[in-house]
Amino acid sequence: MSKLARYKSRALDAVRQNRASVRTTVSAVEIVIGATASGYVSQTMPKVGGIPTDAGLGLVLLGVGWGMKQNDLSALGLGMLAGYGRDMGRDLAMR
Repeated sequence: MSKLARYKSRALDAVRQNRASVRTTVSAVEIVIGATASGYVSQTMPKVGGIPTDAGLGLVLLGVGWGMKQNDLSALGLGMLAGYGRDMGRDLAMR
């Protein structure tokens, strides 16, 4: 294997590692954004058709994200559901 081929191989490995790190970071940020949006939505529009809006949006985003194989939408949906779960936990603790 030539020096150039080894260099290309190492460079390609480094790019792959960086892409995985960026993807992990972006997913975490999207989950936090989804949870923040959940808090905002639950305060401005608590229920639509008797269903908590943040839970409904979370399920829709998660389903569409999985169906379309879009990790970004899935992460936002998970964040919305996490925000809804936090609100449920707070409500249970206050009882």
